[in-house]
Amino acid sequence: MDLVSLGQIVVSGLANGALYAFVGLGFSLISRSTGIINFAQGDFAMLGAVLTGFLVAGGIPLILAVPLAVLVCGLVGGALHVLAVQRAERANMAQLIIMTIGFAILIQGAVTWGWGSDPIAIPAFTGSAPLDLFGVTILPQQLWLVGTLALVTASMWFFFHRTVLGLALRAGASNPLGAAFVGIDHKRLGAYSFVAGGLLGGLGGAIWAPIAFAQVDIGIALGLKGFTAAALGGFGTTFGPIAGGLIFGLVESLAAGLISSAYTDAIAYGLLLAVLIVRPQGLLGKIQRGAADDNREEVLSAGLMPTRLSGHDFVRLGAGIGVLLLLSVILAASWKTAAIFAGITAIVVIGMVLLTGFAGQISLGQGTFMMVGAYASGYLTLKQGWPAIAAIAFGMVFAGLLALVVGRFIFRLRGYYLAMASLSLLMIFQTLARELHSITGGPNGLPGIAPLKIFGMQFFTDDEVFLVIVVATLLCLIAGLSITRSRVGRALLAIRSDELAARACGANAVWLKIGAFVFAAACASLAGSLYVHYLGIANPLPFSFKSSIEHIVALTLGGFLALYGSYFGAAIVVALPSVITTVFGDADTQAGAGLKYLLFGLLLIVVIIAQSNGNARRVSERVREWICNGFRLKTAET
Repeated sequence: MDLVSLGQIVVSGLANGALYAFVGLGFSLISRSTGIINFAQGDFAMLGAVLTGFLVAGGIPLILAVPLAVLVCGLVGGALHVLAVQRAERANMAQLIIMTIGFAILIQGAVTWGWGSDPIAIPAFTGSAPLDLFGVTILPQQLWLVGTLALVTASMWFFFHRTVLGLALRAGASNPLGAAFVGIDHKRLGAYSFVAGGLLGGLGGAIWAPIAFAQVDIGIALGLKGFTAAALGGFGTTFGPIAGGLIFGLVESLAAGLISSAYTDAIAYGLLLAVLIVRPQGLLGKIQRGAADDNREEVLSAGLMPTRLSGHDFVRLGAGIGVLLLLSVILAASWKTAAIFAGITAIVVIGMVLLTGFAGQISLGQGTFMMVGAYASGYLTLKQGWPAIAAIAFGMVFAGLLALVVGRFIFRLRGYYLAMASLSLLMIFQTLARELHSITGGPNGLPGIAPLKIFGMQFFTDDEVFLVIVVATLLCLIAGLSITRSRVGRALLAIRSDELAARACGANAVWLKIGAFVFAAACASLAGSLYVHYLGIANPLPFSFKSSIEHIVALTLGGFLALYGSYFGAAIVVALPSVITTVFGDADTQAGAGLKYLLFGLLLIVVIIAQSNGNARRVSERVREWICNGFRLKTAET
């Protein structure tokens, strides 16, 4: 490769890195101001790009369309904070972060529903004639992007270090209670930070859109890469996301130009994973020991029974099994298929209840462990002739060992490093699943996987498969209940509420969180194996980042601490597309898909607000009282 070609690769990487840095700056700004990792930041950039294209197509001059689009993005950011974040007064940080995922889903759904997902072309600001620098082609719009990034970076540094408002935002994020004592209104300043984050994301998207097309699909990718840029450089710094974005863009471009574009994501996210293991705080960040979460955790924990399994638990389990078996008899064929998928999703969610609900750790990559189980079952049964039960067990053990190794490094420090590491793992495994044709079959996967056969009994029909799913869900549920009702469960709750206090009482926080991660990984692997034995094919598409989002939605709807609610949340996630089809028409159209994600986002936000304020628990108690009175059952108190 000659120097001109190498220079072209570097220029392209720096331009892409500037965009990632723009989004990463938004992550950093909101994180430094509120402590929240805003996963809607990439969708602010997408919204800015799409709105700019829509306004230009409507006849508005580009010079007016860009500031109008950016202003709307800022207003959307502020509205989300006022209408959602401020109403979730007692939500813990994990819930607030998941709420921002709801924001991202909501924005994506609204844009798809309103404008569709077709690409929109936007003219360049100062013409599209390229500049030539020693044979290297540079687009004028790339210079706009880099120049604006430099200006915004300098402004952010001045704001956070030289203005009263910026210093107040930093103080409020570091110690909300202490800031309140000196008269700082943390809620109002939080709204300002979300407005600024929306403006920043919208500006980056509007400037970048003329280089490529504006479309809905870029929101997820920009969010992931902007998040990676901030994590790589360090969330708590101004210049960290800039360095992280430029490095990430360069690595991405060099990997595509020098190695293969097929392995771009694996190499780039592998770099992030390596940095998290060696320097979890980022290249320019500092270790954040972090104060305890000041929000009131006891609201979520109230009513929990941290004791051994009781007779009432077995009654509930029996009643649940009875309901599921009854459904297998009365449901139509299409709904029975949906019930099977809901059961598979519920198995994943049971593990996430322990990991996120009890341990307080957010995983964005449970699809990784589902892929481990799926390909273990597919490859070992098809290529090696293993029995299905042995392949399933191997997948669960391998997934658990992978979680053990990753957790041993990631849980050394407090914070939401698992979200970053699990995301990296998912992207790496997605790439490997597409490219390792001899093992995974490539994008087409491994077709021809036989139906599940256990101890000589083969399960062909939906009725038989549904029975297996019920038994597997029951076993995972009993295992989860046994853990959560033991001293381990109580220790995990203590760690989530106040890790420093739990450590002072003798709890080994690192190994307890690793144990929860291993359990969640094993559950996800089991679900992946059951999934491919039912469908007869293993391919990477069903285990993408979108599936991880659906798992988080199901967890939220079922309840963070409610193992019994796992199937309920999963059933809503699986059934919602069918309900949309029945009420509004085909859910596979652009409008139908947009409405699906719009409702998902709204459900996430509303449920978290209800849970954080205690409304969900009050409703569940009223329902329980109604059931007990209706059937004249005696409660434990009588």
